[in-house]
Amino acid sequence: MDAEAGEAPLLSHQHSPNQVSSANHNGKPFNWKAPAIILAFEFLESIAYAGIALNLVVYLGKVLHGTTASNAANVDTWNGTTFLTPVLGAFLADTYWGKYKTVAISIIFYLTGLLIVTASAIIPSLQPAACEGTSCPPATGFQNFVFFTALYLVSVGTGGVKSALLPLGADQYDDSNLEQSKKKQAFFSWFFIAINLGVFISGTVVVWIQQNVAWSLGFGISSICLIIATVAFLAGTPIYRVQLPTGSPLKSLVAVFVASFKKRKVEVPADSSILFDGNDADLTNEAPNKLAHTEGFRCLDKAAVVLGDQEIK
Repeated sequence: MDAEAGEAPLLSHQHSPNQVSSANHNGKPFNWKAPAIILAFEFLESIAYAGIALNLVVYLGKVLHGTTASNAANVDTWNGTTFLTPVLGAFLADTYWGKYKTVAISIIFYLTGLLIVTASAIIPSLQPAACEGTSCPPATGFQNFVFFTALYLVSVGTGGVKSALLPLGADQYDDSNLEQSKKKQAFFSWFFIAINLGVFISGTVVVWIQQNVAWSLGFGISSICLIIATVAFLAGTPIYRVQLPTGSPLKSLVAVFVASFKKRKVEVPADSSILFDGNDADLTNEAPNKLAHTEGFRCLDKAAVVLGDQEIK
């Protein structure tokens, strides 16, 4: 069947006239290689991350000789930190660095931490002595310091990558182009397939290697995956559509609540068209389209009541 008769493929390398003419994002046209690289990066990064996260409690017990209680506490603390760091990463990406720069800087922390974790599994001086019967000497303070410092470097790195990589991939598509808009929807599906496939491979192959061959080899595979992903990501720099940061939505959300509280005694007009709806500057830099006004949460409409020229800033 002719390709034009069905749905356009996600990563097609054939550009239609619409695609070529829709060059934007610093004048760069759509390039199918950009989202393909981002999908490959996410797949390899998922293998790398899961290679540590899925078997961490076992490593702490069998290699660093931690107690069951301390191992569980350490893993919970690390997991909690890892799931919180994307909030910081998203704030930096939206407000200061932009998505591409956030991912690029985060990779430095991520890869450094992963390489140190791998080194700690290779270098004997970074591990406690082997068990003798039922006697297992615990890790020294220095050994714990090296390993957990590396773990939290990984946590910081994943925060930037996980918060900015998917939006960076979405930026490669032009929403004003119908064909690209459809491909963007498919990209989201492929992105989460890449995550799950990476975790599946890591949870079966890499974890088995760690427990049955060598921890150093298992961590080494994770490091190699992230190195390949990093090289591919940086190689794609010239073709990425990169948008400038537009400001954190959290900042705007807080501003709405503060303004609503300050104007709590002000009546909301029945005609919503006279409410403040933003400046023209809000629509620059590919900012999201404005949503239609609704009747829900009318108390927050107080923030948009114009009391004077000083309100429109």
